[in-house]
Amino acid sequence: MNEVLLEERVAAAAPTGTDGSRVPRLVAWPVLAGAGLTVLVVVAMLLRLLPTGSREGGWTYPYDRLAGQWHVLWPAAVAVPVVLGLLWLSRRAPARFDAAVAVGWFAAAVPVQLLLRVYALPSLGQVVASDRANSFYSPSQRWGFTEFLGNYMGLVEQLPPHARTNMPGKTLLYFGLDALGLSPAGMGVAIVVLANLSAVLLWLIVRELTGDRTLALYTLVLGLFVPGTLYFTPVLNALSPVPILLALWLHVRFLRTRRLGWALGLGAALYLVVFFEALPLVLGLVFAALLGVALWRRSLAWRDVLRLVGWAVAGFAACYAALRLSFGYDLFDNFGYVLADANDFNERHRPYGMWLSRNLWYLAMAAGFASCLLLAVAAVDAVRRRSAHPVAVLVLSGLAVLAVLDLWGINRGETVRLWIFMAVFLQVGAAWLCTRTARFWPAAIVVAASIAQAAAGLAMIGFVRI
Repeated sequence: MNEVLLEERVAAAAPTGTDGSRVPRLVAWPVLAGAGLTVLVVVAMLLRLLPTGSREGGWTYPYDRLAGQWHVLWPAAVAVPVVLGLLWLSRRAPARFDAAVAVGWFAAAVPVQLLLRVYALPSLGQVVASDRANSFYSPSQRWGFTEFLGNYMGLVEQLPPHARTNMPGKTLLYFGLDALGLSPAGMGVAIVVLANLSAVLLWLIVRELTGDRTLALYTLVLGLFVPGTLYFTPVLNALSPVPILLALWLHVRFLRTRRLGWALGLGAALYLVVFFEALPLVLGLVFAALLGVALWRRSLAWRDVLRLVGWAVAGFAACYAALRLSFGYDLFDNFGYVLADANDFNERHRPYGMWLSRNLWYLAMAAGFASCLLLAVAAVDAVRRRSAHPVAVLVLSGLAVLAVLDLWGINRGETVRLWIFMAVFLQVGAAWLCTRTARFWPAAIVVAASIAQAAAGLAMIGFVRI
């Protein structure tokens, strides 16, 4: 199937504003309001006035520096013109260089991200080696790979807290990094690099669905500078978007081509999601929404759905059988243990009601206040216009996921870290609104706002404790 999943590629890629002379009020006012809101947030951070949690609710992030240390913003003052200059040049690159542009951003973002960490008090190496902040490293130094995975449920009670209450994929990542001979500091940098894969995958998804080069580029750049990701890297929640976005890209590829290899890969990717961190599976609503619209538009038949499900189950089962037969590892037993532990922790330590609103505040801290404002405007406009644009489907189904996740109550506090996968995914809404005009400045302001918020938060707030 060569047709675009939801709309004709040309129609989906057509910009709303083509003459570049005027920015629609739908774009200009939210962008300016988001910029103003970000300035207030950054100032509040620097004055230690921004709320960072709830002691009554059982979780808060402490401030690490005294109020009024304005000099900590100089990394943002350097990073913003560099990033915006590269973005300006990237918009003008010929279409045949799109892949090279994406690879270039993947590499160029790393030194900028490291620059923004200059005033973050725990270094990358200290975070990696700390059992308090990241207890996945030390088991890789204590046990061998085969012994660890082959007797995982027998060893789990001996693991440090975070490793014990998470799936083993995070610890196994450190076995791989250790095999490369990396020091803890080198591992930290490697995780910064790997976290950027989430932005690249989101770029692939948006390009696949819309064919809109500018929209994909804005999504890529916003995804590289999500404040929540930068706050917590190298804590491995920064990598949680990667497996689920890989699965979503494979899903979209099947919907467009109907080739069984993509469905088989989807099943394997879903196994990886559970094996690494199962929470992002709530984005299954997005998978279902894309599938539903494809059926509604008759670009997919029910027999294709059955083939998708059947081959995805086969891919998942093949991964399950491979680890079960090779190492005796049972994914479902492990998942049941982790889920029971999470529910028990919430009931003992975190009240439900108060986190319904505070979790959304934390999401704005993770995704960026400006991006969240633009996301809300894009969603309202999509509903008002009854838009079937591919990104409208992503945005509205993503917000449905957010509502389910919040009301479910499985996460109560710490959602700046735990919902990084949502913060990354929802950048597509802000990027979409910025493409309603051919002018550059709305996207430039939103990207600059994310960088400024990230720099202030990294310097002032102790998101990671060692």
